[in-house]
Amino acid sequence: MKKIKFILLASLVLGFLSCDNYLDVNTDPSNLPGEKLSPSKILPGALSGAAAVQVTTMNELGNVFTNAWAGNVSAYTGVYTREFQLTIDNAFGNGIWNNLYLNINNFQAIIDYKDNTGKYDNYKAVAKICKAHYMQYIVDLYGDAPYTEAFKGVDNRTPKYNDDQFIYRDLFKLLDEARFALDPANTNPNADDIAPYDIMFHGNYLTWTEFANTVELRMLLRMSNCNGTLAAYRDTRLAALSSSSTPGFISSDVFVNPGYSAANDAQTNPFYATFGWDSAGNPTGNRTAICPSGHVYKSLNTNATWNSGAAPDIISGSGIKYANVADGRRSRLFASGANQSVIRAVTQGSPNVDVYPVGNTPSAPGRIGSGLFNSNLQNPAPATVKDYAPNNIYVMLSSESEFLQAEAALRYPSLFVGVSSHFNTGISNSFTHLNSTIGTYLLTIATKPNFGYNVANTFAQNLHAIMYQKWVALIGTHGIESFIEYNRTGYPLTPLATNATQLIKPRRLIYPISEYVANSANVPNITPDQIFAATDPSHPFWMLGDPALGN
Repeated sequence: MKKIKFILLASLVLGFLSCDNYLDVNTDPSNLPGEKLSPSKILPGALSGAAAVQVTTMNELGNVFTNAWAGNVSAYTGVYTREFQLTIDNAFGNGIWNNLYLNINNFQAIIDYKDNTGKYDNYKAVAKICKAHYMQYIVDLYGDAPYTEAFKGVDNRTPKYNDDQFIYRDLFKLLDEARFALDPANTNPNADDIAPYDIMFHGNYLTWTEFANTVELRMLLRMSNCNGTLAAYRDTRLAALSSSSTPGFISSDVFVNPGYSAANDAQTNPFYATFGWDSAGNPTGNRTAICPSGHVYKSLNTNATWNSGAAPDIISGSGIKYANVADGRRSRLFASGANQSVIRAVTQGSPNVDVYPVGNTPSAPGRIGSGLFNSNLQNPAPATVKDYAPNNIYVMLSSESEFLQAEAALRYPSLFVGVSSHFNTGISNSFTHLNSTIGTYLLTIATKPNFGYNVANTFAQNLHAIMYQKWVALIGTHGIESFIEYNRTGYPLTPLATNATQLIKPRRLIYPISEYVANSANVPNITPDQIFAATDPSHPFWMLGDPALGN
């Protein structure tokens, strides 16, 4: 019997997120019905809508670009063809830009809400933190962007573009303003408590401050390769952030949950709805189309357990081979395919299922694992897949925070300490998040330069280890973060797809076609050649050393 393959439209796999927001609680402030909604009515939808963009469209692209996910070639053709070939234009990934701006607009509506009494001061503070968190990704993925004239709805449909460095500096200012407002010493007695509408930290202002600190640390580390005036600015802020009088960084996973349920498709957890099943428990197209890549399979298993039995360089000529360590998270990140008992994988660009356990034969590849639907010990023994639908979606994992602190201590030992402890805690938290057994993994990985931290390793080996472990920890949950970090550091080593038409990953994305149509007088003309150039003025400023200050 012949195997039937189906053509999978790209729109089913990438750019699937609708502008409609989950649970009908998010409304575009430029098109509000009746009276303008108050911040308390906007906040839940703003938090859930923005997080949904991050865990779906952005997460998917990052997992493909960092070679964690591939396409199920045993059932489909055309899965991720453009992503593997790196044929990127202004129609590529438009959902990221469009939906981020839509949802940042909601945070801006809270910030701009007219309030002479200070009733909504706390709402405005958290909205500033969230605007900084999500606007950072616009800069990190696109460089210059509309900012000072953006978020004005019908009052300005063609906003000018601001220099990305200017935007970053203003985001730092927003974080400063938010932390000042949330400091108990400065609390406005007239300000309402946000707890009833805060679906992220439930009114815990100390945790909001820790989240703001963690966002700032991530932004400052993005600037780690800057020099001159930018380096001086970075170092001044790092010193203030490391001060003993400054609250710390997040130490538990950050998630949102406005009340997801399996009642209907609109109310399910958006990660579940996108990569898993509908509210009736039927698998989505992405559930069967996405599989583990050959690269991630080799990264998480010992060499002897996969069919070639070889120990090749991760990238030919690099001299860095796969770690040859069994990672207990592998069975939580990925699961066996339909009617299969083992996990198989597909090398990105390969027409065949070509990486699988020794003693087996090519067959259906694996799928996204239950750990990503059932993470952080939620519903540890679900009766049906529908039990996953109410689970949280994650904005930032505690493991990411720990790896940021590990890198800060590695790069700036006079300001931050505890590389080893933060590194090991990041790994441990990742195992906990996925409900995996860590066993002797920490001891084993410590003997592997480039994959485990050891004081005897070189700086480059330890930096690679931090980025490698961050990549594993964020697989399937926050893939875009790993891709941006790869662009910043070059780590962890990540092979291109076998059918790639470029020699490197894109340094940025091209502005969406909507900008070239509706804002043509302002949008910079970015070509595919520019985004694949080793250096180009259009790249995010933190790739360029110390570019001239702009606004």
